Amino acid sequence: MHGIVMNLVVSFGTIILGAFIVASPAQAARIWGSEKLEKLAPAKKTAFLRWYRVFGILLCLGGILSVVDGLGFSNYHR
Repeated sequence: MHGIVMNLVVSFGTIILGAFIVASPAQAARIWGSEKLEKLAPAKKTAFLRWYRVFGILLCLGGILSVVDGLGFSNYHR
């Protein structure tokens, strides 16, 4: 039971982090990729932030699937 709760906590944390990256990719890039972001030309900066947003979406989806797995199949983890 303890493992399921821990899995859900980590999954919700992943969803929150992914949602933050999706909502504000520029701010997230400044926090985690500041040196690379500052060196890019404006056109490449736009593409970089777009890919950062895609990463956030994938992170959210991974967290959501992990929650569904933890809740939906918790009876089979014994």
